[in-house]
Amino acid sequence: MTQNVWEQEAVKDLVQLEEGELNLCDFALFLSVMKNETAHRNVLSIIMGERNLELKEVHVEEVILNRSGQRAIRLDARATDISGRNFATEMQNDTEQDDMRRRARFYQGLMDTPVLKSGRETRYKYLPPTIITFITQKDIFGKGLAKYTFTEQCEEIKDLHLEDGTTKIFLNMSSKNGEPVLVSLLQYMKHTTLENPEILVKDERIMQLNEIVTEVKQSEEWEAVKMSILSIGLERGEKIGLEKGLNRGEKIGLEKGMARGLSCGKVQGKAQSILELLEENGPVSEKTHNMILSETDMERLSKWLKAAARSGSEEDFLDRIQ
Repeated sequence: MTQNVWEQEAVKDLVQLEEGELNLCDFALFLSVMKNETAHRNVLSIIMGERNLELKEVHVEEVILNRSGQRAIRLDARATDISGRNFATEMQNDTEQDDMRRRARFYQGLMDTPVLKSGRETRYKYLPPTIITFITQKDIFGKGLAKYTFTEQCEEIKDLHLEDGTTKIFLNMSSKNGEPVLVSLLQYMKHTTLENPEILVKDERIMQLNEIVTEVKQSEEWEAVKMSILSIGLERGEKIGLEKGLNRGEKIGLEKGMARGLSCGKVQGKAQSILELLEENGPVSEKTHNMILSETDMERLSKWLKAAARSGSEEDFLDRIQ
């Protein structure tokens, strides 16, 4: 995940914070909870259908460098089990901006690069199995399943598997067609409360996960995370404001320019965040673009920001703000 994408996720989390609590599908809470080995194990145990899964180590936001100097990746959550299998679990709410299938391919390749040492004694048979899971809001395949699992297989001979140790799993929160405990986990991630009526099976692993979520939300570390999310919104607005304010300050005085720039910057920063959210669903018309940028009422912009975060299209956004 790039810094720009991280900031976009933080803006969405900011909208959730303004409304109340974040859910487990929200980037900040997902990372904070997956640091906990028990929570990480319970999530993977349900995804893999392995009740006795045991983990050896867990990491969040681990960077894997591309040795050729090109694009690196930052894994949301990575774990290794006691048999040596490598797991990467990605919370990917935005599936419109890029191809998730090819992204999985790229991640799979880079995950293997740090594993084997160079030299003649290197044997590829020692490459450990890797399982990459993408958790999304929408069903990117449109076939109505909650879980899609892919392994390499021969086209000419049925049931002849390559057995190269790679598995790609795509989960989504929109379909209820799947193992009841997995569907319940995904619905819990979407709306993180045990009172959620979409949770059909209150498996002990989900109950334990909920206890950990509660502990995280009551921790000092979580308070720091929330402050960090809030500061991103302010920093983006203040940066724009300072740039514009300082330019005007050359004419009307630096002090007045900075004061006005900070005030305008918060308005412009929020307006820009609304446009970025809308543009994730496609191009925004010039009329809507101008309407948003010309609005100066902070209360109205805050309502528009919440509407943009929930909208699937420009038309949907316009209907919500009527």
